[in-house]
Amino acid sequence: MDTSNFLTIAQAAEHLNCSTGFVRKRISLTEANQPGGWPKSLYVNLQPNGIKSLYRVRRDALDKYLVEQMQKATMDEGAEACTTGACTF
Repeated sequence: MDTSNFLTIAQAAEHLNCSTGFVRKRISLTEANQPGGWPKSLYVNLQPNGIKSLYRVRRDALDKYLVEQMQKATMDEGAEACTTGACTF
């Protein structure tokens, strides 16, 4: 496994310009099967049977996910802005 593409929780937070708590929360929500988490393909637990989990975030998967979410949000905003039914997009 090529670990050069994996970010620690702190590196992922720095990459996203957010807190480590935010990154941990997204992973926790996913692990608890609650809404608001990230797809499991974004991260890996390097110690699944250990006392404490050791999560690493896949940088390329995170970047791809963020781009997809941004595009989806842009599409959703455009759909809401058109209320006349005569929109050209």
